[in-house]
Amino acid sequence: MPEKNIDPKLISWGEIQGEKWKSLLLGNGFSMNVWPGFGYASLFEVAKDEVIAEPLDQNSVALFDRLGSSNFEDVLRVLFHARIVDEQLNCPQRNQIDALYSCTKNALAAAVNHSHVSHGFNGLAAINKALRVYRNVFTTNYDLIPYWAIMQEDLWRFKDLFWGEDGTFDPSNTSVNADRCVISYLHGAIHLVELPDGRTKKLAANGIESLKDLFNLNHPEYFPLFISEGASERKLSRIKRNDYLRFSFEKFQSIDEGLVVIGHSLQKDYDQHLVDALHNSDLASIAIGVWPHQNEEQILLFKARIVAELVGKNIYFFDSTTHPLGNPELKHHV
Repeated sequence: MPEKNIDPKLISWGEIQGEKWKSLLLGNGFSMNVWPGFGYASLFEVAKDEVIAEPLDQNSVALFDRLGSSNFEDVLRVLFHARIVDEQLNCPQRNQIDALYSCTKNALAAAVNHSHVSHGFNGLAAINKALRVYRNVFTTNYDLIPYWAIMQEDLWRFKDLFWGEDGTFDPSNTSVNADRCVISYLHGAIHLVELPDGRTKKLAANGIESLKDLFNLNHPEYFPLFISEGASERKLSRIKRNDYLRFSFEKFQSIDEGLVVIGHSLQKDYDQHLVDALHNSDLASIAIGVWPHQNEEQILLFKARIVAELVGKNIYFFDSTTHPLGNPELKHHV
């Protein structure tokens, strides 16, 4: 039964598994269950740390501060346009701009490579089987776990809509057979880039030895399309400026069958745009996985906030570790 009285108890996924759950939303808790390295609060903080091979230098950090942003895409785009202006005016700053651009992109690549789980971990096949039962899979994570998982087996079951020219997204060509599972990256992903003309392109990232290979400095016109930082308002603003992100978010807003949420705290500061989308949707039922290894007060506060935000929805709170995608056995061990 849906939550009526708010208490710290969590039901098992098995108790509601038979319901008509057609859509899935994955958050960072799912990725952290696989690899604790995803727990870094900010890629920007990792990129400044000398633990990585090529950290941000002082000039690069100063530029982030000047822009008031911790999002790499913002800085890379400013530098790209600065180089165009410099060329047009024939100013002597090209070398300095190129140095800043290279430092920023190399630090981003090193930070992602340092934080990301290695390719080929043992849980990919299990994740593949767990994902395929849904009609729609939405993820706000920027990592490659879903991408690697769907490549494991029966790839025909999964669609990501990047079948346009040269692996791009074409908003006029998005029809999918009803028996397929559509993967949507709501906040982008590290294998997605935005081209100068606004199109979104998918880079091949299956079986690569190093994630640094995704950030090829020979293609400075590739802007990594993933939102790893920022308040909810800034994320929504960025989503609206890109046709792929906008399409994916509108698809998320329009789901009208049962939704399962795994590894997502739906925080007000960072994810209110998602909560608002769910509140305004025609969804009748939402099953939310809750990490059981926290104190009762935290569980009560989370439940109370979600119930207050999603008035009129049938909400089930279940122990996330009882779901195949929250199974502790998915954890990768070095």
